[in-house]
Amino acid sequence: MKNASVSLAVFSLAVCLFSMPVYAEMKLVKVLPTKPIQKKQQAKQLPVQYLLTQALDAHTLLNQANQLKRTQEDFLTSHADHERAKKNFEDLTKCNENLLADQFKNPEAAWKKITDTYDEREKELAIYINSAEPTSLYGVKKEDGSFFSDQEVAEMMIHWSLGNEILTDVYANQDKYGERKNPKAPSFPLWNDQKYFFDKDWNDYYTKLNLFFGVPAKGRPMIDDRKYDYNQAEETLKAHNVYLKALTAKSPERALLMPEDLKKGPKMAPRPLPPMEESILFLGHVEQTHQVFPAWPEPWQKQIANNFEDVNLKGEMAKAFIPRTFQLKADFEQEWADRQNNRLNVYQLEKKKVDDLKKIAEAHAISVKSGQMTLQDGLDRLNIKMSADMDLTQKQNYETMAQSIKDKRDSIISDIEKRLTDAPAHYDIATVIEALKKDTTGMATISTANAIHIDQMLLEKKAEQALLKEKREFAKKETQKLNKGFNEKCLPRN
Repeated sequence: MKNASVSLAVFSLAVCLFSMPVYAEMKLVKVLPTKPIQKKQQAKQLPVQYLLTQALDAHTLLNQANQLKRTQEDFLTSHADHERAKKNFEDLTKCNENLLADQFKNPEAAWKKITDTYDEREKELAIYINSAEPTSLYGVKKEDGSFFSDQEVAEMMIHWSLGNEILTDVYANQDKYGERKNPKAPSFPLWNDQKYFFDKDWNDYYTKLNLFFGVPAKGRPMIDDRKYDYNQAEETLKAHNVYLKALTAKSPERALLMPEDLKKGPKMAPRPLPPMEESILFLGHVEQTHQVFPAWPEPWQKQIANNFEDVNLKGEMAKAFIPRTFQLKADFEQEWADRQNNRLNVYQLEKKKVDDLKKIAEAHAISVKSGQMTLQDGLDRLNIKMSADMDLTQKQNYETMAQSIKDKRDSIISDIEKRLTDAPAHYDIATVIEALKKDTTGMATISTANAIHIDQMLLEKKAEQALLKEKREFAKKETQKLNKGFNEKCLPRN
């Protein structure tokens, strides 16, 4: 067909260039009768070209069906992830309510007030960290072996710091957040290291007091665990005054010379701090000059200030750290990811996870709907009947629809093969048909331009799908790691 057209063009050009006698002479050559033959060939080939377009359309539709299947899988995964995140968030809420039930009459209302406070503060929070400090030689290591600067650490800590600030206030000022379950019950209990320092100060005071009045060191007011409750400070002070009155009654002259530090009386119970597990950010080396130092609980600040000369061997610090170095006993780099949480920044993380996964699931739902509409248009063009409300997320429904497209495509291919001849014009068509037959599942997008590269295209698509499968498996395992639930302190399980 192509050669005949070229011959006709050359002949026409020759007619214009040569004289009339020559043209008359050329007419004697039987060239003109080729025109009807050309039209006849075109008439024969048009159906093949039309069928080839349909075959490619059907193959493209199969490819779109494959893409829709992957999009639906992504939607189902993201939907399941969102539902799991909602369940985790509900579990976290219940865990915190149970944890507060020992202290508050209405733990649900207390937890809501705590989280509402966090949400409001987070909205107001403007993060401006202007530190120009150089990278520390000690501290949190990056993957490349270098260390985060104090500024970078502060940026990573911002939600922990906010949570720590609010939780410290909750423990120190319990009555702001709800009614006590039992007005006579102690406030939040102090943890071991906090008790240790309070007892030490208490004992030091009475040792000095008794020494001043010349009485046995063991003689001191009989005060029970009330001394650990800041809300019972008046009762503690009353018991102390009774004891002091007895001492001064025996030595009134001595009492007149009593130093000011003894007149002030013993330290009253400190405001309790959040539990050790969530009030301490596990860092490598921390100095008093470190910009996060003020956020640390008072017992730990004392240990840093006195260079760890006094470690309570039964306290939390001794259990987790090597004294005088502040190095974690466990490998520091492995511990970092699990030790930067308190209940409120865990709340923030879990809440954000629910919101983010909801948006992802909604985006995938839109993609699924769009893909289904595109697919429906293609099915209508090829006259393949399928109910518009068919649930293609159901495996059987999807396979039935995909098989219908394959059957249509294969039927068209079979029809084309019956019409193919050895004419040169059919060589390209044969190449496309061969490519379509090789790609039985619709992996690649095939056209007349790329059909010759079908083998390479299929290799690339198989490698691409294998990589995608590997990535999904990895993402699934990582998601499982992040969904281990919460321990009794409402922190993520390690």
